[in-house]
Amino acid sequence: MNRVFVVLLALVAIPAVASVAQDRPTRQIRPSRASGSVDNPGLGHDAAHCAMRQALRPGETINKCTVADPPPPPPPSQPPPQPPPPPAPSPTCGSAPAGGGTVSINGQVYVDASPWPGLTNWCVQLSGPVSGSVVTDASGNYAFTGLPAGTYTVCEVLQANWHETFPGGGPGCPGGFGYSMTLIDGSGASFIDFANLSP
Repeated sequence: MNRVFVVLLALVAIPAVASVAQDRPTRQIRPSRASGSVDNPGLGHDAAHCAMRQALRPGETINKCTVADPPPPPPPSQPPPQPPPPPAPSPTCGSAPAGGGTVSINGQVYVDASPWPGLTNWCVQLSGPVSGSVVTDASGNYAFTGLPAGTYTVCEVLQANWHETFPGGGPGCPGGFGYSMTLIDGSGASFIDFANLSP
């Protein structure tokens, strides 16, 4: 009998409990602050919120806000321009004077910028009791030897796209200035140099 009473009580109570549960208002679930914003629940903060937090904490990473890409690296530095390659020897250069004397003249043709490298295959002309020309070597050096005593003028043949920067005075030469000197037997003149730059 007790069992019958319990079953009857259960049959009467179940509809009553179901009715009470249906009468209750349902609770709306709002996204929590940790799960995102109202605009994009669960995906992170919206742009306005991220901008406000970034302004309050500059330089910090803001949780759930996209991080801006870092700025691109600067372009690689350009190496300094190289001087143009040395010119080929002039077809009219290279016939050294033969005088049978004891006088010598030597010097260098070089780039007038650090580290001041010599200019190869430049023509240097000599005029005086004997005349001729020689080509500079791999270091830009030249020499006239075996000259008779007398007064000589030394000039360089200026190459295309170059201008002479030294000497700053002296006898006029086709490309700038040169040197004039009077030498006696057994003497010599050294450091008769020419400096040049390529524009």
